[in-house]
Amino acid sequence: MKRIAFVTLVLLAAMGMTLFKPTPVGAEAPSLSINDILRKTEAQYQKIQAFTANFRQVTSSSAASSMATEAHGKLYYQKPRQMHWAYEAPEKQVFIANHQLAWLHIPSEKQISLFDAKAFFSSPLAQTFFDGIIELRSHFDVSLDEQLSSRDVAVLNLLPRKEDPNIRTLSLTVDLTNFRIITIESTDALGNTNRVTLEGQTSLPRVDPDLFHLNIPPGTTLVDPEGREIPPSDVDRLRQKLHSRQGT
Repeated sequence: MKRIAFVTLVLLAAMGMTLFKPTPVGAEAPSLSINDILRKTEAQYQKIQAFTANFRQVTSSSAASSMATEAHGKLYYQKPRQMHWAYEAPEKQVFIANHQLAWLHIPSEKQISLFDAKAFFSSPLAQTFFDGIIELRSHFDVSLDEQLSSRDVAVLNLLPRKEDPNIRTLSLTVDLTNFRIITIESTDALGNTNRVTLEGQTSLPRVDPDLFHLNIPPGTTLVDPEGREIPPSDVDRLRQKLHSRQGT
């Protein structure tokens, strides 16, 4: 849990979600085609400007399949491409991304790790979900899991058309009553899995913009994307640059 599964977070932040509901095995399959499901899902999430929700994340390692790590907290999302994930357990930490920067703050370590937001948001997977879920088929082979799907939910299995170390397989469960994604489960090239569900999702007209700003507590060290500590003088310049762009 020292480093969040960023790919999955990007996917989740792109759309509104509700609590995962178990799907009866062997239930009647959806009458809609995959294209209809993708089109209606895209129309649904494009209407959402901002939301907040409680999240629960379960990750497991292929090296220790009997062990899983559970985490939970609260997230905030604001279009375009602004997210704030506040982890409460097993350790307090915050992942934030805005138009200019992405970073992870671990208070217990008094450290903020910076990431390249442009690279973070420019992957084909992220672009698909931010710019149009119908484009999934440009990057993935999409199939309907008829055994796990029902008249109420559709389980879509996605296989990347190009090799991706972060995503070997991806599963999306769509609630067919409102066409929202209700869970995302991913497996990477090493066999590690990451599953996230959201509870109490609430659409908002907007989120407090301060949640997406870089605030550096006293005594906190900043580390650049290459893992090098940023000198205090450069930290001051970065703060001034960001604040000037934010209009503060």
